[in-house]
Amino acid sequence: MLRRSPANRTEFVELLHDRSTIIRALGNLTSRCTSVRCVLTGSGGADSDLLDLVLAAAERGRLLLDPALALRTESIERAARHRVDVRVHAGPVRQMLLFDDRSAVLPLATNDLNAGAVVLRSPLSAPYGQLFELMWSDARTPAGSAPHDDTLTSRETQVIGLLLDGATDCQVAARLGMSTRTVRAVVAQLQQRFGTRSRMALGFRLARVTD
Repeated sequence: MLRRSPANRTEFVELLHDRSTIIRALGNLTSRCTSVRCVLTGSGGADSDLLDLVLAAAERGRLLLDPALALRTESIERAARHRVDVRVHAGPVRQMLLFDDRSAVLPLATNDLNAGAVVLRSPLSAPYGQLFELMWSDARTPAGSAPHDDTLTSRETQVIGLLLDGATDCQVAARLGMSTRTVRAVVAQLQQRFGTRSRMALGFRLARVTD
């Protein structure tokens, strides 16, 4: 049975009825996550404030745009400044924001977050993560986008440095003051970014980057 508190929220679902509530909820989610995957469209809700909020917390995140929004070159340029991977999907897409594998935020109205949204928590958010990956694999890199940057963030450098020295996930977490789950999320994100399927392959790849 679902635990209810307050009336517009259950253990796995929360309704957000107005823009200020949505922006506040997105701020809370971005402050607690290690990665953000976004699908934004030009048909509504992808205004400057929303895009800035997402990009500011989406370091090493991924942003999927529809063709209408991709035509606004400032969106791609701003994403590049935040080192977010950007792709464009030719077909219709569903606007969504995914925070790690724990939460998904979806508009109540078609592709307009400003009109209200719903927050789905794991395990209800899982199908939307799978949908994002399908759309991402079918999307293309926008023309004229900057080449991929292999530079690591300071946190990534610390995590990888300790792992390359033989530390376990738990030891890295204790040393850097983060959770074991966060350490694993950083590693998983780097594996996806560098196209490796094992930690050993990632280690060889990053050893060249960090030399």
